[in-house]
Amino acid sequence: MTRPFRALKAALGAAALGLALGAQAAYPDKPVRIVVPYSPGGSSDVIARAISEELARELGQPVIVDNRAGAGSMLGTQYVAGEAPNGYTLLLADVPFTIVPALYRERAKYNAEKSFAPVAVLGVAPMYLFVNQTSPLRTAADLVQQAKSAPGKVSIASGGNGSLTHLMAELFMIQTGTQLVHVPYKGAGPAMTDLAAGQVQASFTTMPTATALYQAGRVRPIGVSSPQRAKETPDVSTFRELGWPGMSVQSWWGLLAPAGTPPEVVNRVAEATQKVLRDAKVRARLQTVGLTIPDDVGAPALQKMIAGDAARWHDVIQRAKITAD
Repeated sequence: MTRPFRALKAALGAAALGLALGAQAAYPDKPVRIVVPYSPGGSSDVIARAISEELARELGQPVIVDNRAGAGSMLGTQYVAGEAPNGYTLLLADVPFTIVPALYRERAKYNAEKSFAPVAVLGVAPMYLFVNQTSPLRTAADLVQQAKSAPGKVSIASGGNGSLTHLMAELFMIQTGTQLVHVPYKGAGPAMTDLAAGQVQASFTTMPTATALYQAGRVRPIGVSSPQRAKETPDVSTFRELGWPGMSVQSWWGLLAPAGTPPEVVNRVAEATQKVLRDAKVRARLQTVGLTIPDDVGAPALQKMIAGDAARWHDVIQRAKITAD
């Protein structure tokens, strides 16, 4: 190799490196997408749209919400896992993100703990155990007593096989040593409607799903999964108080990027997201879907939630012998 050629090659390499560094430093220089693995209108979609406008201001580029529903969130999630790890395609994930790999096994083409880089926690919400308003049961302990006196006779509805509401019911049975009759519905809404009509005796769900029926006095919460009593329902005992600390479960929502996304890009999005979450208007909008923004919304906190839920739901699915429909 001649000396002039080597000099030219070195110059070109330096130029390429400079361009790469310049492009990296310029992130973002085009629109960013947040993929929501559900249809428009649900909690995840509302959350994505609540943060997207302010996030666009912070990043200086449009932030587009892209709904890619299917297979219980698996299709949209796998789509993001396969995208370039450059910060331009992000995922708005929730608890099913950790359930799907354990439920679908070979069909799930991502690992909840390895296929993504956590960016930020967007909010958390407890799960409530509801009964019909006319039920004589006042606390979850009453339900346990009834179930133990009549094994296999007390029914509990869910939003479908393998859903979070189903796994909460199975976790409840494991923690309390009871045997309830699982009645799956096509969605948590229909399950709550039948609970209000007296067709089933109990059901787990989030407060936003039950708000209309709760405010109408047709269903009543008898237990909550938060570590402390929720300020919205101060008279409702936590499962921890009742002696089942393993029932302290939070539903959560978080922002993730594909694994391999440069740390400086992840940090840029994380810093912008955390600033957005401090905005009073954004916080008020998130509260309309029942979210509480925790004090720690950093990537390590989200990673801890993901790891904890991945282990918990894998164990429940295995012990309850749940299989995908």
